[in-house]
Amino acid sequence: MRLKQVIIKNFRSIKHLDFTFPESNLLILVGPNNAGKSNIMRAINNILGLEWWTNNKIEQYDYYARNKQNEIFISLIFDNGEQMSLEFDRNKGEYVLRHKREGYRDSYLSKDSKSKYPCTYIAADRSFNNHMSFHDWTLLGQIRKTFHQRADNIAAQLEEKFKEIVALFDQVAGFPEFKQNLSRYFDEMQGDMPIKVSVDFKPFTPTNYFKTMQILAMDPAQGDKDIDPAELGEGTRNLLILALLRSYAVTLRQSGEQLSGILAVEEPEIYLHPQAQRNLFRILREIADSGIQVIISTHSSHFVDTEFFDSIGLVRKVDDDEIKGCQHTTLTLVTKQDLLEHCHATGVPENKATLDNITEYYKSTSNFRLNEAFFARFVILVEGETEELALPEYLAAAGLDCDRRGVSVIAVQGKNQIPKYWRLFSKFGIPMIVVFDNDDDGVDSKGNSNAKRKSNINLAKCFGLSLEQILHTKTWDKTESKREPKTILVILSKDFETAVKKDYESRIVGYNYLSFDDMEKEAVDLIKPVSRNQAKGLIARYIARRIHTFMPEYAPEFVHYIAGIINEQLKLQYT
Repeated sequence: MRLKQVIIKNFRSIKHLDFTFPESNLLILVGPNNAGKSNIMRAINNILGLEWWTNNKIEQYDYYARNKQNEIFISLIFDNGEQMSLEFDRNKGEYVLRHKREGYRDSYLSKDSKSKYPCTYIAADRSFNNHMSFHDWTLLGQIRKTFHQRADNIAAQLEEKFKEIVALFDQVAGFPEFKQNLSRYFDEMQGDMPIKVSVDFKPFTPTNYFKTMQILAMDPAQGDKDIDPAELGEGTRNLLILALLRSYAVTLRQSGEQLSGILAVEEPEIYLHPQAQRNLFRILREIADSGIQVIISTHSSHFVDTEFFDSIGLVRKVDDDEIKGCQHTTLTLVTKQDLLEHCHATGVPENKATLDNITEYYKSTSNFRLNEAFFARFVILVEGETEELALPEYLAAAGLDCDRRGVSVIAVQGKNQIPKYWRLFSKFGIPMIVVFDNDDDGVDSKGNSNAKRKSNINLAKCFGLSLEQILHTKTWDKTESKREPKTILVILSKDFETAVKKDYESRIVGYNYLSFDDMEKEAVDLIKPVSRNQAKGLIARYIARRIHTFMPEYAPEFVHYIAGIINEQLKLQYT
């Protein structure tokens, strides 16, 4: 049983979302604060989670636009046709939880229904004790239930042993008399009612023996004594819950059983250093592979990867055209089929990109810097480290503070990679400007294109340009892609360093300023690279910072153009 489709209407910031859960079993929600990531997770948890989301728990702020006339509807549809939903019952005049199955009459959602597909929801406040309770639809409850069922074959032996243990309690002075008196006094007090009471050790009965299971911790710094996990730090308790789930998943998978349910974690990066975050992301993918469907909301680039683009859900808020001043949550998911069609529509031959190789196509060049695009309000896509390190320095002088405004300058490690990542990021609707040079090496003696010429041809095909539009650029030029979505392209003559040098030298005519070559020599003497190509980015950044010591507001003309475009776009986003 697997969650296939989620429909949410009029819940908090969500006006209407209808999406299919990724085939990878992993949904990573990214987006700005207050975009609605947690609301998506809460909607699912309100049906499958620990609490019963009944009419008296719905608050004014749970309604879209805080208007109770907007009826809340949440529906979870599974791959076996079952549907669990929260909906308004007009006959009863209240919200109810329903369970619909083909061939059965609709019924109210029951404990058994919830236990078939439990949700372990680890909110940002990390409510640890909830997950350690023994309700059937909690994590520990599911573990108890599973191993209790597996103990059927030794139930008789366990019962005999427990009887021996219980008999020992009667050797405690006064305890047998206490039990007898309790039964006798209750009989005297209740009059003619037939109820009987007695003292029993319920945890030690065969139907409940796994309820005595406890999770204990041991701290060598405290003399190796057992301690309650509630005493542990927040980060450690968070990992304990995930370790429980991971262990449970692996155990069932090894025995050939398929685990089902949802793990929903808000901000898994909390309390974890970067290396631990990357390790946890690997573990969450492993849990998803085991059969549990995983949803996380995150602000960390360590929990996304361009290789697993089909697991990423980009959450934003957009203006509601029907309600002035109101915004609602949107969710963008890109399947392999979606991206494949986009690749074919933007110049990739159909025999080159297929459903079978599209993931490998991105896996081969994936790196953690590329992941930052999914958290940016605007992306400047560039070729390499030179632009990535130096461009933010010039943009700041031109009036655009990249970090403060949520702008990322992202290098794709070569001109030939620009089309690949423009296709990916543009399919997610991430606002972009693309900057590349027109360095070219023509054709060989047989008329075949050399490497740089091939890159320029690929760019031309991707953006719907002619090769001449790229090659005939003087110093720098701006144009717009002819392919959808329309993207502003800034084309530099020869390369970034040359374009900056030409601009700088034209500005210092008549002034006694350092020459570009002198600053480059200073940088090389200080950085001491084995070769200049190995430290081009560091040298370019040094030159930018050096210029700003005597020309604080200097930026090349093309950088002023880029800053102006982005500032205007961000202004529109804010308003």
